[in-house]
Amino acid sequence: MKKLFYILLLTSIIFSQGKKYEGPDDPAGDIAAEREGYMTGNRVFLYFRNNTELSDWPKVNVSRWPNNLDGVKMTDGIGLLVGAKVYIKDDPTTQIDSVVVSDPLEIGDGEGLHKLFFLQTSYREEMDVNPAGTFEYGFYPAFGYMNETSEYPAMSNRPSSWPTDGWPSTGTSTKWPGEWDGRFGRGVIYADLETYFVANDAQDQEYLELPDRVRYYPRRNKKIGEIRDNVTIGKNNPWGGLGLRVEARGFQWNNPQARDAIFWEYNIANISDYDLTEVAFGYWVDNAIGNDGNDELAYFNTDLDMSYSWDINGVGSGGLPTGTMGFAYLESPGMAYDGIDNDEDGILDEKRDNIAISKVGPTDGIYDLDKFLSFYKLELSELKEHWDADEDQDWQDGEDLNNDGVYQITEFFGDDIGLDGVAPGELNYTGPDEGEGNHKPDYVEGVGSEPNFAVTDVSESDMIGLTAFRLFPVPSHAQSNSSWWFKNDQAMWELIGENILEEYIDDISNLIEVFASGPFPLYKGRTERISMSELHSYDPLEGLNSPAHTAPALYELKKIVQVIYEKDYRFAQPPKMPTLTATPADGKVILTWDNISDTRTRDPFLGNINDFEGYKLFRATDKYFADAEVITDGYGTPMFMKPIFQCDLKNGKFGFTDFGLVNGAAYNLGSDTGISHVFVDNNVMNGRTYYYGLVAYDYGAPHIGPGISPSENNVVVELDEAEEVRSIGKNVAIVTPFKPAAGYVAPDITIDDSNLPGGGKIEPSILAQSSIKEDHQYQVTFDIDTIALLPQYDYGLMYTTNSIKVTDLSEGTVIYEETPLKFVGSNLIKVDSLGYWTLNTKAPFNTDVFDGIQLNVDMPFDQGSYDYANSGWVQGSGIMRVVPTIRESSYLPWDYHIIFSSDPSVYTTTTSIKTGIRDAVDNRIPTNEILLGQSFGFYVKNETLLKSDGSHVLMDMVVHDVNKNGVFDNSEDKIIVGGMRNDGKWAGTAFVLDFNLASTATYPKSDDIFRVKFSRPFWKDDYLTFTINSYDDIDADSLAKTMDNIRVVPNPYVATNVMETAVSNQFLNQRRSLMFTNVPAQALIKIFTISGILVDEISINNSPEKGIVHWDMLTREGLEIAAGMYLFHIEALATGDQKIGKFAVIK
Repeated sequence: MKKLFYILLLTSIIFSQGKKYEGPDDPAGDIAAEREGYMTGNRVFLYFRNNTELSDWPKVNVSRWPNNLDGVKMTDGIGLLVGAKVYIKDDPTTQIDSVVVSDPLEIGDGEGLHKLFFLQTSYREEMDVNPAGTFEYGFYPAFGYMNETSEYPAMSNRPSSWPTDGWPSTGTSTKWPGEWDGRFGRGVIYADLETYFVANDAQDQEYLELPDRVRYYPRRNKKIGEIRDNVTIGKNNPWGGLGLRVEARGFQWNNPQARDAIFWEYNIANISDYDLTEVAFGYWVDNAIGNDGNDELAYFNTDLDMSYSWDINGVGSGGLPTGTMGFAYLESPGMAYDGIDNDEDGILDEKRDNIAISKVGPTDGIYDLDKFLSFYKLELSELKEHWDADEDQDWQDGEDLNNDGVYQITEFFGDDIGLDGVAPGELNYTGPDEGEGNHKPDYVEGVGSEPNFAVTDVSESDMIGLTAFRLFPVPSHAQSNSSWWFKNDQAMWELIGENILEEYIDDISNLIEVFASGPFPLYKGRTERISMSELHSYDPLEGLNSPAHTAPALYELKKIVQVIYEKDYRFAQPPKMPTLTATPADGKVILTWDNISDTRTRDPFLGNINDFEGYKLFRATDKYFADAEVITDGYGTPMFMKPIFQCDLKNGKFGFTDFGLVNGAAYNLGSDTGISHVFVDNNVMNGRTYYYGLVAYDYGAPHIGPGISPSENNVVVELDEAEEVRSIGKNVAIVTPFKPAAGYVAPDITIDDSNLPGGGKIEPSILAQSSIKEDHQYQVTFDIDTIALLPQYDYGLMYTTNSIKVTDLSEGTVIYEETPLKFVGSNLIKVDSLGYWTLNTKAPFNTDVFDGIQLNVDMPFDQGSYDYANSGWVQGSGIMRVVPTIRESSYLPWDYHIIFSSDPSVYTTTTSIKTGIRDAVDNRIPTNEILLGQSFGFYVKNETLLKSDGSHVLMDMVVHDVNKNGVFDNSEDKIIVGGMRNDGKWAGTAFVLDFNLASTATYPKSDDIFRVKFSRPFWKDDYLTFTINSYDDIDADSLAKTMDNIRVVPNPYVATNVMETAVSNQFLNQRRSLMFTNVPAQALIKIFTISGILVDEISINNSPEKGIVHWDMLTREGLEIAAGMYLFHIEALATGDQKIGKFAVIK
């Protein structure tokens, strides 16, 4: 009796776990919200709809691996499956039965109950449809999760696809406008590419139509159109289906170890008014290995929870190799209230939606310590006091060292970063948010969660695992209620709800794979999860077809997939993606990029460090970059693209990695060259289109597991079905170099270097013409590092120039800077002996490009030295010798004027102390040879430095009594020129004057001026200004001459030429192209047959600098021209100049 009572009590507890759903109140799904997207974040190309359907048939360009010219279609469709059995009370007193039964005791009794079977999905065929046949009963996307004006679902790399007013949060509120609604929070993107959408099953009216007598109203008081009244289907119908909300996310990483896998995670919530007592989640996969689905084999590895299929002969459509496709079953639903350790991790009934209330002891909440330690790979000593809702103990508290309640960027903040998931140091960090710094894990449904807790932690669920897997040929389309098609709800429920794992099917056919977990209860207001990964590899065919069906490359990839999953869908991230700019020119392409990758990268997977290492630049002539992918792995499979340019940090990390190898292939970290942000590609042909991809890469993680390979950005060129470019990543540029247009006047630069007197040179040049800002004025300035000082003298120091800065005076902003903290290549050098930095004095160097401009800097001086060549008489003449001191002049390397006067006492010695005065060769002059208080008919003015009142600094002078007669003899003694200290002592000698060779006739006259000039490093008050000049008018004379050089390329045209882009689709024709070069920017071209019949007319309206135009070789009617001889006539619209020529076409 006691045992029976316990069972009844437990059953009552288990089935009373429903709660109010507190997430977003979405409108009913709508066919008008459907959008199509493409996952292009790595080598797995996959088309999807935001109704949960992946891939398609019979379309070809919907699934491809690898995503290049050698890739083939791999799947005809993947569908999310959610099945359920609902019980309705049979009431003889009513015409319509709709009372839901969820009491397990009443269900177990079975008396007087109707059973309704549901199978919810969205798929291209065999779906239930409404009576009118106008729409299917399945999942439809909800508005609110993308920009309604966008043609794409929300994609992490397309801000224009995000909802403009923010993302749905709780109820009808929204959050985070302008930022990505990431799995881990506001603007948090851990994958290279993510997509996010939400769908529901409100439109399924299968059990709500006449003449149905048994009906299930999941949300009895909700009608379609109440939340969004402009719904396009099902308006005013009752909310149908099971009352499910599906939140879907797709992830891709481009790391070499993970770039052949794609992940899909689904959070499925019961937003109905009832507990669903029997539910199953699963997937339907329609294989199409190599776009040839009739010769497939498949195998299921129970140890890995992974199925894989392959083409029996390894040859797909077009004769291309097919490879292997695997599906790894990752997350499964949890049963958190059955008192059973379903996932055998030593914890009973862990869950993702419980709130942290109190701290508990190290072993509290663990029912089997050995299982717990084994499952989580922990030692007993690693267990700790933890919060009760953090069952697996992986949430890390922060350390607020100064106890101010706010984590500084230098403090360890752990996972205590608040509900928005944004930590100090992130680019979008705006300060502490709710939960941040409270030393407690936080989660609020619909708002957010801290890392390693609740919904962000995959292990906080008592997962039931994979319970069903079946392989079978595509079912017949003949009408049958028992065939495994989606419209047959009961048959599909029996398929995914039964416990059977079928390992292998030896029928060579077009195979379907079905994975499932269930049955389990999905309580009202609760959410459960399912996730999977699609994997691809090239494996030896003999191993696949052997009895063991071995796939070693796929097994290695599965290990990485498992790491990503167990790390909560976090993996080593590449650096921030740079923005590439390409400027075409005559026979070259100038490529420049920003510095966000090397300055703003932060990898949370590695403890928030900046692990940026370098850049690689790739060039291709096809849209798939196939001609660049020439580096193969150990199996001979193309693996990496070969860069045309690579640069990396000078940090001792170089050469090939010895960790994270992919099929034996290592990653090249570079050669310690130093970072640059510009490259000029001179190996190009005018008129040919080139595709450039720039990737930033990190140095990997050699100490994590077997080592994680360096990660690099993905190069994405998205194509439509006609293989036209739909979109490109910001690190991709498509460019065609060209001859300049006839009559074009290029912009130039006016330079004012009058305030750059030190002897160094700076020459700005226009490198990327398309990036310049017309008529803008710029100023180049410098900063210094003081090496040594003359004591108590404000104008004597030895220094080095250690930074260069460019300010856009037109905008008032600093746009470029190189300092010891950030510089290009060897533009700055550290002098280790003294510990200071200097601009490179060994050779001229170039800066990075800013606003299309590059500076060439030549500063050949590391300290001051007398400039004999540029010193001399500015005004007048005379005989006077100037001798710089060999040491102290380096402390006084300024420009001086010696100005002669008619007043013989225009200057009198100021210093009153004879000690410490040195001559030109740095010998101390005896005090008895120093004459003070002398008057001079000239004075020496420092032309470089000013005093605080704006006046020039005057140099002091004393007489060296060379003949020791105690009298200043102008023809025999020497004059020591230097500075006086604040205490009246001599500071140092700059140079020495003597007039020993001068006669009365050759002695300098009044108003004569002699310049003493020193070469020196750039000084902090030096500057150079320059202005960009642009010209709107054309040069008529140049235009007339250049038109004589107009050419048709190629001539003759024979079948094809390299300017015509290749196409991979056998059903598409290659686009023909003929080029006219040296043409005016605005002109009219007429093409005639040899008999004078007008074939086509081309109106040219190019940008002012572009001097080419391509012709598609079609007539005005859109027909292909015939082979033969043709005439052309070109008229410049600006001047009326004309050119007539001919060309031949041979087919």
